Amino acid sequence: MANWLLTFAFFAVVVLAALPMGANRDWAWAPIAVIIGLMAVAAAAGLGSRNGFEVIERERLPLLVLIICFLIFILFGLLQMATWAPSAGSAWFYETAARLLGSAHAPVPDLAIDVSRNTLLKCLTCGAIFLLARTLCRDHERARLLLLMFIAGGLLVVVYGFLMQLQTHSCYVGSYLKKVGAYQPTDRCVMSGTFVSSNSFGSYCGMALMAAMALVFASRRRQGDMPYGYDEDDEESFVASLTGFRVTMLAICLLLLGGLLFSASRAGLAATLASAGVLGVLMLRGRWHSRPGLARLFVGVAIAVGLVVLVIAGNTIVSKMANASDGGDRIRIWLAALQAIRMSPWLGWGLGSFADIYAVLQPTHLPMANDLAHSTPLETMVEVGVPIALVGYAIVIIPCGVALYGALTRRRAHRYLPGAAFAVALVPILHSMVDFSLQMPAIAFVVSALLGMGWTQAFGRRERAPRGFTPWE
Repeated sequence: MANWLLTFAFFAVVVLAALPMGANRDWAWAPIAVIIGLMAVAAAAGLGSRNGFEVIERERLPLLVLIICFLIFILFGLLQMATWAPSAGSAWFYETAARLLGSAHAPVPDLAIDVSRNTLLKCLTCGAIFLLARTLCRDHERARLLLLMFIAGGLLVVVYGFLMQLQTHSCYVGSYLKKVGAYQPTDRCVMSGTFVSSNSFGSYCGMALMAAMALVFASRRRQGDMPYGYDEDDEESFVASLTGFRVTMLAICLLLLGGLLFSASRAGLAATLASAGVLGVLMLRGRWHSRPGLARLFVGVAIAVGLVVLVIAGNTIVSKMANASDGGDRIRIWLAALQAIRMSPWLGWGLGSFADIYAVLQPTHLPMANDLAHSTPLETMVEVGVPIALVGYAIVIIPCGVALYGALTRRRAHRYLPGAAFAVALVPILHSMVDFSLQMPAIAFVVSALLGMGWTQAFGRRERAPRGFTPWE
């Protein structure tokens, strides 16, 4: 009972992190970090799973590489705050401050040490969440429970978004007014659920949609004692496969798609559609020839969804593209970020310090303050330099690669779990190429948990394929 209680509490903390404004305020993510730390201590003491920390031979090398990369990234973040660190591009600013003010902090590569500490704490929290999920989700039923609870959390966010749309036209998140100036009943804002940013809300909807879509492909019965390669879906008709659970998941997919469309997030929609295509191919791999009707159905549903998207959101998205000037502004922000990288390519400017260096390099024709690069890979390179940014990318790419490996190699009955982890993580990763959704703590926490689940489910402990036998044949 204690093990399941810890598991349920951990899942609840992760999936409900989006409710307090996407956990993007210190008062929201800091308590979550403390709770996760306490849960990690409890798991290390033996609660949650008796053999959760076991490492099988196949995962030793990728896990070792991942741990080394994570430690390098964290230690480098600490180095940026040390006075004995090599001189970096920030030295001139500290020297100028000392000359103008009479005294200043000793030169360090970091421009904002307090912000960097917060960023390091968020990174450590994500690492702890990943390890906890890897430990607790070794059991198939627990991994499935994580997906179900995440979908429930996503539904709460979407339902709240619809309620605020009816009450205040999405101009408020709680008591926080999203627009400049006083609120007027005639004001209109883009739906953002419990997030301040509608783009982050759209990305979150897409992530939950991928989780629900993966459960549509889940097998109806337990497969632990089934012969390897057996798949009940090969024996049942399409009508028989439309169980109540699958129909419910399809209905939830439509509701989440509605939330995504109301967010009017162009990149979020594109990332979700791309991830859905990848997930569909992974789940139907090996069935294109054995069940051609299923393949045709998948293509037909994809076309139908595309038409629905065009009809419902086509005008809104096209209008947003025509009226918005953020495209050109983002390019100018990216150019300023590239300039910051050239000024300090090796040590960067400090974790979370993009806002400080951007304030110095901000173009004169962009008077509005900006604290994000609207491209997570680019912002990471600004803050930690080129070499360590590559290490940071590896921290995300390695678990994604392991989850993809599991989706390609595990038996059909279980491949939906690592496949779901890969597809869910792919949405904010793609979106963050041109935005910052992956930097929202609530999204980062869910991605860390899903990748931890996908990692442990990628290595089947109780199933082994016979030599020369492939699970998709």
